[in-house]
Amino acid sequence: MTDTATSAPPHTGSRVLGVAPADQAEALDFFRRRLRCETDPYDVHHDIEAGETGLVVLDVRRREAYEAGHVAGARSLPHQLMTPDVLAGLDPEKVYVTYGWGPGCNGGVRAAIALSEYGLRVKEMMGGLEYWQRQGYPIARSTP
Repeated sequence: MTDTATSAPPHTGSRVLGVAPADQAEALDFFRRRLRCETDPYDVHHDIEAGETGLVVLDVRRREAYEAGHVAGARSLPHQLMTPDVLAGLDPEKVYVTYGWGPGCNGGVRAAIALSEYGLRVKEMMGGLEYWQRQGYPIARSTP
């Protein structure tokens, strides 16, 4: 059965055009919702460089990984340690930007869920540390 609401006229062999694109209102709503939950390394780097104080960047990988190299200016808060007692110490006025290893790591998402469930505002940095490094942005190292 073909869903005529989402089907485009047949395009021989096209995987892209085989399903009609969203109309303008639906597409606009979808992409605006994405930006409310996601950001990218370029925007995070810009805000760090500009001294933006309304956000806190959280490296949610294990502490050892953070110490070996992290986004300059990020705080370490491994997602496995995000308990209500720990989250109670976070400022509810800030927006928290989470990141993990890269696009194959769901740590940033897990952390974003924990922060959201606790009532904090959060965005995930797409691509994690991998995409940050690809852009050539500074990596900081910590000594134990």
